[in-house]
This record gives sequence, structure tokens and C-alpha cells, in this order.
Amino acid sequence: MCNYTIIAKLIPWNLFDENMQNFLPIEMKKHLTTININLKLSIENKITSMKWTKDSLILIEACLDKTWEALNSGHWQSVPVEYRYCYTLCTILKTVLLEFQYYNNIEEFSKNIILLKDIIQQIDKGILLGAPLPNIPDLLPKIARELNNYITKSTEILDLKKLNIDSKNSYDFILPGFIEVTQYIEPSMELFYKEIFMPKIPAILKDCIKHWKALKQWKDLKYLINMAGNRLVPIEIGSRYTDENWSQQLLNFSEFLQKYILTKNDQVGYLAQHQLFEQIPELKDDFTIPEYCNFTDNDDVKYPDINVWFGPSGTVSPLHFDPKNNFLCQVFGYKRIILYHPNDSSNLYPYDTRLLNNTAQVDPLNPNYEKWPNFIKARGLMTYLKPGEMLYIPPKWWHHVTSLTSSFSVSFWWS
Repeated sequence: MCNYTIIAKLIPWNLFDENMQNFLPIEMKKHLTTININLKLSIENKITSMKWTKDSLILIEACLDKTWEALNSGHWQSVPVEYRYCYTLCTILKTVLLEFQYYNNIEEFSKNIILLKDIIQQIDKGILLGAPLPNIPDLLPKIARELNNYITKSTEILDLKKLNIDSKNSYDFILPGFIEVTQYIEPSMELFYKEIFMPKIPAILKDCIKHWKALKQWKDLKYLINMAGNRLVPIEIGSRYTDENWSQQLLNFSEFLQKYILTKNDQVGYLAQHQLFEQIPELKDDFTIPEYCNFTDNDDVKYPDINVWFGPSGTVSPLHFDPKNNFLCQVFGYKRIILYHPNDSSNLYPYDTRLLNNTAQVDPLNPNYEKWPNFIKARGLMTYLKPGEMLYIPPKWWHHVTSLTSSFSVSFWWS
């Protein structure tokens, strides 16, 4: 394999070939396998054919379009996984071909910032829509990290304004009719298990994540731009997902920062419930999984689902419940959380649709007692989540979350 490539040398081609043989839909296998064979021969022999490269890119684009149609027809969970693998494989071939166009001058390729950014966005689509290849699951994030390094070496990071987070308010006032959530300072494993986890009681845990590098580093927007600025992320547009005008967009992370975090916008943009650390694994170095996650309800310790929640003041997660244990950890900013016991479910009037049956129709901050008369029977808890704090939310406990300032949270879901 030639040493004058960036992307191609990162690919373990023998493992890649196994995926090509095992995971492609039959209607695309012949075309993509042929491109793969010719591409490797071209790189090994240092032979460039711009016409073949252009024709191959057109064919791969057609395969991506066809795969995208398959991924977006019907419910996501019912899409055959071979189409998600296909999207990943097509993405890898496409990025190598885009690099191959500059094969005779790799220095020119590495300094072509516009092209590098475009390739990184192609890779992010592969991560978001595809599936990690079983024998090389970290390949796409690894390629994106390598290309991002070339960009950050060649460009100056934007002179960003600092986040304006109002910490003057104490955020301690409990609204009338609510009970304050119990707080603990660095509870022992035994105490957490006996007093919180087993009885399934919400609790604020202080000083448990004070060692996280994220608490300091993620407030530095230059650091976030350096790590994620060129990456494509899914943004929810609208203050809450139950609104009629709610939508989703794929945006460059830098654009998301400038448009929705650093400037006032009539619309709310929210990076919500996204597995950012699967997309950008290097950010995992900035935090650790709470040890309390080792307690389980089924004697089967599994790696938790880790999501980020990053948005401006005014983002709202409507009253809803999740089926798993949840730690909501606050990196910066302030949130108000209202909670209700699962026994209050009938008083909260859940939607009767399959997609929203875990979401209440009631707004606990502005209840309509004429429309939802039984809500008056519900007994709510309330707390404020502050930087460096964790909130334990037991399974099926209803919770309503409001960002009072710009806010970055990390959640850990586990069974």
C-alpha cells in the first residue's frame, strides 16, 4: 500500500474485504466489489485514472442514494442491518476515492480544507446512518479524527465569545406544591445501593464527578471547536419535541454553536440525546462512567448508553419517562427538573400513540385542570441541577427538564 495517502493507509484492507463479502445487499455487491478491487490495485500500482475515479464516484453515489431510500422506508428498527453496513462501506469507498483524486499531490490534498471538511461530513453521515463494521467498528471515527487533525493544524480556531451563563441566581427556590429532591455528598457505594438504588428514589449526588476534565475543558468553546467543530451533528429545532413545528437538521457543530448557543435565535436548537462519544471517541477521555452504574436490576452489568444534551436557555424535555436507570450529569449550566412517581402515571395523561406513550400531555408548569382534572392528585418532586452534580432518575419515573441557561449534560442509561 502506498505511503502517500492519509485515508487509504488507515484501512485494514483484509478486514474491509471480509465486510464487503459478508454484508452487502446482493443488488449492489457486484458493483461495489469491483470498485474495491480496482481501487486497491490502483493505489498499490500508483496508477491514477481520473475518468475511472469520477465514474466510480458516480456509481457509489447512486448506491448511497439507494441505500438511503432503504434506510428511510418504514420504521428504523425494521430496516435490515445489511443496508446500514452498506451505507458504511459506501462511505469508506467514497472517501478513499475523493482522496484518490489528489493522489499525485497528497500535500495539496491535506491542505484542501474545504475538501477535508466535506469528507469529514460524509464520514459523519456514515456514522449516523450506517452501522459500525463488526471487525473494524472504530474505522470511521478514526478516519474522521485523522482528517480533523489536518484541519486544525492548518486553520486558526474562530475567536469565539465566551458563554454567558447566569450563575448569580441561586436556583434553590422550590416552586409551591413540590417536594425537594434529597441531596447527598459523595455517597458511598453501600449507601447509594441501600438508600437510593434499591428503593428507586430520585437523588442529587454532589462531588461525584469533580474529577472530570470535562467540567473545565468543555466550557472552553475553543476546545470543543478543536475536537468537534468540523463534525456533523443532529440538531432538534424547536423548544420541545411535542410541538407541531419541531424538526431535526444535520448541522456542522461550529454552525450550531454560532447560530443557537452564542447568539439569540427565535428558534431553539438542541443537540439532544445524541451518542456524540461514539462519533468522537477522543472526548471519552474527559469523563468517566460513574461507578454506581455497576449496580444492576438484572445481574448483568452492561456498558451504559451515553448521550449528550447541549443547548441554549429555554430547551425543554416534556414530561416523560425512560425504561432504564438514568444518571443526568451536569457539565456546565443550570437545569430545573420536575419528577413524578410511576404510580402517578394515570394522573399525568400519557399520549395514547405508540411513539409518545412515554410522554405526558400535561405541562406541570402550566397545567390545564379542566382538561386534565386528575393531575391535581399528582405529587411532584423538584430540583435544580448545577455544574458538577448528578441526578439519579429511577426507571419509569416521569421527569420534565428545562434549561435555565446554556447547558451541557451527559446522561448514562443502564438496566
